[in-house]
Amino acid sequence: MSNSTLAKSVSVSISNLSDVAIYPKKTAFAAAITLNDTMVSAEVITKIVAINAEVGQIVKKGDILVNLDSSDFNLALQQAGANLISAQSQLKLSRKQLERAEQLVSEGFISPEALNIRETEHAEAQSLVALYRAKYETAKRTVAKCALKAPFNAVIRERLGQVGEITTVGNPLLRLNDIENIEVDAKLLPADVGSLTKKSQISFITGGETFPIKLKRIVPAVNEKDRNQTARFEFIKNKPAIGSAGTIVWGTNKPHVPVDIMVQRNGELGIFLYEDGNAIFFKLPEASEGNPALVELAPDTTVISRGQYRLQDKQAVTLSNDIPEKSE
Repeated sequence: MSNSTLAKSVSVSISNLSDVAIYPKKTAFAAAITLNDTMVSAEVITKIVAINAEVGQIVKKGDILVNLDSSDFNLALQQAGANLISAQSQLKLSRKQLERAEQLVSEGFISPEALNIRETEHAEAQSLVALYRAKYETAKRTVAKCALKAPFNAVIRERLGQVGEITTVGNPLLRLNDIENIEVDAKLLPADVGSLTKKSQISFITGGETFPIKLKRIVPAVNEKDRNQTARFEFIKNKPAIGSAGTIVWGTNKPHVPVDIMVQRNGELGIFLYEDGNAIFFKLPEASEGNPALVELAPDTTVISRGQYRLQDKQAVTLSNDIPEKSE
């Protein structure tokens, strides 16, 4: 551009940045997810006797969801119990024999070697009791595994097992979703991450309903596939149905310049600042066409709010309004 063109003054209006700045709402796609999407599986091989829950049913923690045939395991428990009682009786007898041997040794009626034999027998009896107690507890736990209980308050999502089937270890029978621990999973543009704070007022909107939420954490890594960052939010009061899709909405706490004062020069978006009778083009690196742009300038910065479309960088301007007074 020639010097004569730059020398030609253009009439403009100016404003303080604080007078024209806006704080736009930002949005991101999100969904309500449960922290526990669990498969209830068999831990023993036996027959399914009853399934006490249907798809869509709400169950409480501790409710018995599936009954498995425990007949064989109960017999094993009885046998283990009988063996434990017998071992405890043997231990009781060996203790009395040891006490008697200790007395006889002190009186000189038996040799120390005979006492050693009684001590060994007593130690073996103690070990046998410990062994059979472990077997009894194992059998008891196996019987307990025949009653599959809800690990938390949940909704039944799928029924995978059928009454009469023979289970295998790890075979899933029911799918449960935790209805207490529900969070919002959102995908954010990296440029928007900085506008979210623990104090931000955030809402999750789905199906026409609005749910207040608060920021829990932002994953400090960018997803390689979609170039987004994941953020998790907690519900403050009410919660929507698990799997509900929607958007999160929050207000940024940083000033943005509105679209109507932005211009494009040499393929870059920016605004014109007023400095000593000249228009200075200020680039906005994060700006995108048709959207308000974040601006890192002091609130009392003087910006050109009218007449900017005819300007070039460092062009002389005249004011069509008074420069606003800056507060002390």
